[in-house]
Amino acid sequence: MIMAIPLRNILLLLIAFMLSASLFGQDYKAFIHKNFSKLPNKQLVDTLINLSEQLAEENPDTALYMGNVALHLGVSGKENRTIALAARRIADAYFYRNEYINAIAYYQKSADADLLLQADTSTFYAERLSDAAYCYQELGIYEKALEIFRIALRIQSRLDNKVEIGNNLINIGSNHFFRAEYDKAIEYYSLTLKLDRKSGDSSSIAISLNNIGMVYSRWGKHKESMKFYIEALAYTTSEISRSIRLSNIGMTWYHLNDYDKALKFLYEALNLDIRNNQQIKIAVRKNEIGNILAAKKDYTKAIQLHEEALKIFRSAEIKESEVITLADIADIYRKTKQFSKAESCYIESANLARSIKSLYYLSRNYKGLSELAEEKGDFRQAFEYFKLYTQTKDSIFNTENHEQLARFEILFETEKKEKENQLLLRDNELKEKNQRFGIAIITALIVVLLLIVFLYRVKSKNLQQSQLLFAKEQEIAKIEIDKKVAENRSLEDRIFAEQQINRLEREKHIAEIEHKNTELANSTICLVNKNEILGEIKEKLKTHQNFESIHDVVQFINANTDIDQDWNKFRITFEDVHPGFFDRLVTKFPQLTDHDIRLASYLRISLSSREIAGLMNVSLEATNKGRQRLRKKLDLQPEADLTEFLRIV
Repeated sequence: MIMAIPLRNILLLLIAFMLSASLFGQDYKAFIHKNFSKLPNKQLVDTLINLSEQLAEENPDTALYMGNVALHLGVSGKENRTIALAARRIADAYFYRNEYINAIAYYQKSADADLLLQADTSTFYAERLSDAAYCYQELGIYEKALEIFRIALRIQSRLDNKVEIGNNLINIGSNHFFRAEYDKAIEYYSLTLKLDRKSGDSSSIAISLNNIGMVYSRWGKHKESMKFYIEALAYTTSEISRSIRLSNIGMTWYHLNDYDKALKFLYEALNLDIRNNQQIKIAVRKNEIGNILAAKKDYTKAIQLHEEALKIFRSAEIKESEVITLADIADIYRKTKQFSKAESCYIESANLARSIKSLYYLSRNYKGLSELAEEKGDFRQAFEYFKLYTQTKDSIFNTENHEQLARFEILFETEKKEKENQLLLRDNELKEKNQRFGIAIITALIVVLLLIVFLYRVKSKNLQQSQLLFAKEQEIAKIEIDKKVAENRSLEDRIFAEQQINRLEREKHIAEIEHKNTELANSTICLVNKNEILGEIKEKLKTHQNFESIHDVVQFINANTDIDQDWNKFRITFEDVHPGFFDRLVTKFPQLTDHDIRLASYLRISLSSREIAGLMNVSLEATNKGRQRLRKKLDLQPEADLTEFLRIV
């Protein structure tokens, strides 16, 4: 007995075939006729589109294949609805493959097909525009994304689709947030919140409140952000979401320097994550708590929590989090003078950062290693790491410029495609117009014979003019495209030249400053040595018997250890190397005495306390006390580096 094959089995065969065969190079008609000739076209298309939707995220290659088969059927049958749905699924598959340019093209194709069916009265059309805008935003082309989001918002507002109105407001707010336009971001998030309050959806209200709090937090307005985070928590019922809200509140208290309140909320968030077995979030919470404990100088507990978090990140193979956690641990070891452990963590973090090509965190580790070597007194090693740090920072700058050029190129290509589509639509409209005109001519032939010649001439003349106009428009479009290409090349050359000039000027400036600092330090140390030697000679002479001759020698020595004269010479040389230092210091801290200013200038060129004592003709203990008084007058925190602070004055 022969049994009918269920549709489910046919679909499984389809998936198996697609996993073993490439889409491109296949004969669609032959493939469909051979395997699915018994299925009605509509049923086959619906099945392919539904399967493509279900597989898009987990298996985008298979989803892409199915979408293309459905699209081919739609194009063959001139079914605009099928073309719109299939093109959308193809775009979704490209989106999950992170191929945003292709995704934009197919979202636009889907929107155009729907536009032919329903003009711009369809929410489907506006949603596809939003999808394309989201892809532009992922590419960093924020201006283009914002333009399309606003078009979609206008359509959805006209259709009174409240859900999509809210989604577009959120997208526009996020667009402004990414561009650091925080006031505008809050404006659009507030409009979303107003819609959510009208709908009464607690979950949506909590998300909108949290978004506004996030903007204020990034803006540095932590007191304002706290109000929105607390209200968002009141609307949140899910324990997983409550953990996020509690963490936001805790970190806001941390930024407000209330560490005890910060720990209270973060420990509550950690307990919720543990109860819900959210391993990655548990690691994040432990890192946050560790940072706050480090700020409270509870370094032992802070390191313990960071190491527990690191273990989870390593198990989950989240490399970027490993890099950050290792750098945080290294910072704590450095503060506690465990230099060997700190160096080991910095190096491990740097190696991981290099493996994932994270230039930002690589530069952070090089900077830490440079400062660590300087604290150890290994200035040669400190200089080597500092060079690596500056090279990495330059690489970040070059990468950002390259990405900017890539965005310009993408924008140019998409604009070019849009113009080509417009020309194609205009050509199609012209053809349709000519067809209608032809029908009118045929009708006129039946009506009157004499009118045939007249109408034919009119039609021929119009067609010729239209073709000439079309040719001119194509020529203008080509000129515009060539102009854009030339402008892009010129921009690229100019940016490259400016980069080279900036790099050479920066290297020259650094070398000059280093050379002058070295000369200044050497001359100052010579003064210290001179004063010490003269002091020793004076003390030895005092032990001899011939007081009259000794008195003359002592007077001579005193004349040659004129502190004020040495200071005046030093000050002139110092001002030449670091122009404006004394003026800036006095302007910012008018309470400083002359003694404080002299001490600050010696510290600025990294002289030791012993060398400073020799220059100022005071004891080492007095010099150290002077440093402490200077820290207080500069209002420095205990953990702040005095010398580093003076370098940036």
